[in-house]
Amino acid sequence: MKRLLHALHELMVIMGSAVERTDEHVREYLIYRGFTSTLKHLDNDIKTDKEKGFRVDKIIEQLQQFVVSFDLCGLKEYWLYLDRRLLCRLEDVYRSTVLKLRTSLYRYYVIHTIQKGNLEKTQEFFQKQASELQSQVEWRDWFILPFIPAPEQNPAFSPYFSRQWADTFLVSLHNFLSVLFQCMPQPVLLSFDAEVQKTTSLTEENERLCQLLFALQMESRDQREVDEMVHHRLPIYVQNMDRLGDTDL
Repeated sequence: MKRLLHALHELMVIMGSAVERTDEHVREYLIYRGFTSTLKHLDNDIKTDKEKGFRVDKIIEQLQQFVVSFDLCGLKEYWLYLDRRLLCRLEDVYRSTVLKLRTSLYRYYVIHTIQKGNLEKTQEFFQKQASELQSQVEWRDWFILPFIPAPEQNPAFSPYFSRQWADTFLVSLHNFLSVLFQCMPQPVLLSFDAEVQKTTSLTEENERLCQLLFALQMESRDQREVDEMVHHRLPIYVQNMDRLGDTDL
């Protein structure tokens, strides 16, 4: 499992790098063509890119930033954007997983408000979300949360106050988005970048193998020369014949 997660992380880093390189290629082309107005719009869009160049770690950081700053409106809008832009493309069989992740995200926010002692933000959440969440079974018991003394000690809520629960949720969300991005069809430009990187890698590998082959050939040639010298070397007594007397012949 760890190997799979590591592989997913590596793939997302590669994809993020590919997106950044492609953005630079587009910028260079726009500069070359003199499309300065389009270039300005591109730069502005990149600065406000909510998908963070498909960097899952950056998306998670943005969600956490909304939680830390008690920005419920920003959190909801950002999740809604991700849902409209990415999550809604999934098959219906994955919809329940998306809803569970959203529920966990909201709970993550609520727990944070309580842990930081910001009861006003806790009550604000339930007031603003009442019409949406009251009818949902998984939220019915949560509306009494602001009125429970020491909720972190309550058996029904204590698991959500643990570091393990928070870490598990964030890792699950990270992995889900990583798989989603990997399965998305890529535009031709990104595929082109992948082919360029593949060709470059193959060229470098080919050059390395050629150098290795050349070194082996040189080593083999040197060895043959040594063998030939040994093969043609005369016996010791022949080499010393000039020092032999007639009686030794």
